Amino acid sequence: MFRAQAASQASAERERGTAVIVGMRQEELMYPPTGVYWIETASPAAFPRLAGDISVDVAVIGGGLVGAIAARLIKDQGLRVALVEARSVGQEVTGKSTAKITSQHNLVYTRLRNRFGMDGARSYAEANEAGLRKILALAADHQLAADIEIKAAYTYTLLEEHVGSIEEEVQLARELGLPATLAMETGLPFAARAAMRWIDQAQFHPVKFVAGLAATLPGEGSHVFEQSRVLDWDSSRVVTAKGAIKAGHVVMATQLPLGQTGAYYARNYPHMHPVIAGQADPGRVPEGMYISVEQPRHSLRSHRTADGRPFLIFTGPSYKPGHADEARKAFAEIEGFARDHFGVQASYRWTNEDYTPMDGRPFIGWSSRQDGLLVATGFDAWGISNGAAAAMIICDLLTGRENPWADFFDARRLDVAHGAKQFVKGNAAVAAELVGGHLASTPRDAEALSPGEGAVLKINGEKMAVFRDETGQLHSLAAACSHLGCLLGWNEFDRTWDCPCHGSRFGLDGEVIHGPATEPLKTGVTG
Repeated sequence: MFRAQAASQASAERERGTAVIVGMRQEELMYPPTGVYWIETASPAAFPRLAGDISVDVAVIGGGLVGAIAARLIKDQGLRVALVEARSVGQEVTGKSTAKITSQHNLVYTRLRNRFGMDGARSYAEANEAGLRKILALAADHQLAADIEIKAAYTYTLLEEHVGSIEEEVQLARELGLPATLAMETGLPFAARAAMRWIDQAQFHPVKFVAGLAATLPGEGSHVFEQSRVLDWDSSRVVTAKGAIKAGHVVMATQLPLGQTGAYYARNYPHMHPVIAGQADPGRVPEGMYISVEQPRHSLRSHRTADGRPFLIFTGPSYKPGHADEARKAFAEIEGFARDHFGVQASYRWTNEDYTPMDGRPFIGWSSRQDGLLVATGFDAWGISNGAAAAMIICDLLTGRENPWADFFDARRLDVAHGAKQFVKGNAAVAAELVGGHLASTPRDAEALSPGEGAVLKINGEKMAVFRDETGQLHSLAAACSHLGCLLGWNEFDRTWDCPCHGSRFGLDGEVIHGPATEPLKTGVTG
């Protein structure tokens, strides 16, 4: 109930051009002043907290798209499943995406063929096409009101130097059986040098889909729990603050596996995207979904609200978590693109995080440490179709069925040969952050912070994460990430503290938004 009231209050305050903070505990904060479009246009889910101990066949940690689909498929095999979400089902990484359901992932197939041959490219193509179709089938089978629309997906370029790459990708896609053609017209308000068009792709409302699918799970020994952060785990047990789940198997469907699990934090590198949404003139809404080849990367799609108003959702160039100056530049760039070409003014702004795997393919399956956990991570900003495919692979592995793509995505691999350069570069960046961190242009002392502003400051010789709320009160936390100690950075758009090393994110109260960190930040004194 409170979340719905807070979302409504946030919308009203935004219309008046003001912003408020309700209390200081993260679960009591309203959405940031400009909010997340998908969260504000969906009714909040209403699942209980875990209280007490239960027993199931499979426990699934993480209530996003991967977790919800995996839990549904596992239950369909006659097993009892418990889906456990630390915050709100469907409202974290999945609920902050652009939510394109497509097997067209820019120029991915040429890259995969060059690294892994045609068999590798084919495995990725088949898995993502199957993931796309599985989402559509689940929505139909369970009559989910998820605003699904069949759309064409376009990848385009404005530069002559990329024309050959698009032509090569189209030819390869057709050899792989994918629905690709070269396109002369895109429907965009500017001329592209070249584009490829894939038919029979789709888009949806991610929060409505995940929450709706999760709602089909409870009963017959299966459960869904929200606001139930997992604090400890092994291959047969999941522990939260208020209860525990005994399970035959545990699936970690968090964006990055928690804690030290499999050391995936050392083989996947975080990056952030600015995301904006704004109401559009109906006559200026293009008919498809789009992404550019060149940087700065532009991605867009449309959506209509319940009362029929068209919105456009855009993502822009990526940047490293916790780097405030880069974030501002990225938002300025994508807002300029939306305004200049579509006449859209952003009324929603938020950030989303993705992980790039060191060798260019997701990690799906049994954990590389062979600790009995199943994991899915490293989707490189294409987590919708990849996520559905991951859920299918995990279900097959759990039930002993053959899966044609499991070997290609095998999470136990350590394929340094195909990712050595990225591995060295990524871990060198982590080392730099551990030593000194990235300090953007920020006030020199706490007194210079404006209401609603945060910064990492040195206070009494210690680096502190300091935030001044709208009442003028200062709040401070230890600025070292509780995962491995990297210096955090301020995210002024989401009002979070973000780790540039491994992507953990923390709320204003220090609580974990998502990991790999599992422990909150320590509180501090501002002096």
